[in-house]
Amino acid sequence: MNPLARALNDTLANTVVARVFSDLGRRMYFPKGIVAQAAEAKSKATKFNATVGMAYADGAPMTLPLIRELTGNLPTAETVAYAPTPGVPALRDAWKEQMLAKNPDLADVPTTRPMVVPGLTAGITMTADLFTGSGDTLLLPDLFWGNYRLIFEERRQCTMREFTFFDAAGAFDRTAFADGARAAASNGKLTVILNFPNNPAGFTPGSGDVTFIRDTLVQLADSVPVTIITDDAYFGLFYDDNAYTQSLFTLMADAHPNILAVKVDGATKEDYVWGFRVGFVTVAFQGMTAEHSAAIEQKLTGAIRSMVSNSSVLSQSILLRAFAHPQYEQQKQAAFELLEGRFRTLQDILAAKEREGRAPQLQPLPCNSGYFMSFRCNGLSAEALRVKLLESGVGTISVKDQFLRIAFAGVDREVLPELFEDVFTAAESFG
Repeated sequence: MNPLARALNDTLANTVVARVFSDLGRRMYFPKGIVAQAAEAKSKATKFNATVGMAYADGAPMTLPLIRELTGNLPTAETVAYAPTPGVPALRDAWKEQMLAKNPDLADVPTTRPMVVPGLTAGITMTADLFTGSGDTLLLPDLFWGNYRLIFEERRQCTMREFTFFDAAGAFDRTAFADGARAAASNGKLTVILNFPNNPAGFTPGSGDVTFIRDTLVQLADSVPVTIITDDAYFGLFYDDNAYTQSLFTLMADAHPNILAVKVDGATKEDYVWGFRVGFVTVAFQGMTAEHSAAIEQKLTGAIRSMVSNSSVLSQSILLRAFAHPQYEQQKQAAFELLEGRFRTLQDILAAKEREGRAPQLQPLPCNSGYFMSFRCNGLSAEALRVKLLESGVGTISVKDQFLRIAFAGVDREVLPELFEDVFTAAESFG
């Protein structure tokens, strides 16, 4: 094992991090190679800096004139230069400030400084690389984003154990979660991933449910190390008062010394910049010191360096400037209200269809947040319904042949009635 990795492991010894590391996580480190030496030279090489593999002219990164024209007034250091491996420092700090503003209960809780990754997928993958592996069991709801299967089951060779997300009354199934958590922990280690607002259901549990989740995991942490990954891709898009409006990470970050909490979030959906590919990873556990935090960040920096080197500096620069713009909050609120309006129209449509007794095979799942709503297809193949709709020019997603997911966020409010009329009519055509 590399001495740098060994030193980081020594720093993290006797913490939950050491107990949940994968083999790769134990081996990971950030080398004192080109990137580290170049970072050191940036502050000390005042005469000549011949370190980084970038071309310079007149003290600034070179670029083609047409690229300079297309990127407007932004300096080339913000458009074409390499970003630091863990992200532009000012953006990391700005995101930390936003995270605390959105989650005030984190105010006095030590966390790592958010690390920039190229989208939430990369953040979840790097987390999986460091903390999961063959023989581990991942607990997740039966309604989950399909890419988890590739990340955890195929890449990391975890066993995926699903629990029923909704009970018969349409509430978060506490019993199924608790039973699933106890069963998944039976091999001596528990890893959980939860995504609120949920994709594909578009649902966020209330404060009582998230407190139950925390209490269940705290109880188990007395016996086994627990890693809880909060996939906060759609964070902030809450449309009713029943949803818990802080991240579950807030409840888990300081819950127990044997619980490692990892928050994966980003500007992707929160700031409507999907293709920018800017996500963040933040880590916490009870009793985490500054030395622990620095060691975890070094491990994550090594994971970033080994996978993608660094994230786009242009995306980070634009976001940083947007966060500081005087119209940022106003424009973001306007975007939220547009999506909330679509949600209200969706609820009106579904209520009307129920009164009319339309397509009883389609059972709307609880929905109060995010981009999506889903139907449970009773006695009807969701895939057959998807194909039927596609033949008439309507695109939807089938999940497990049981659920039909509709991204109401992607359809203008005034044509939502037409979309759902097509869906109900297609379902009724199956008899």
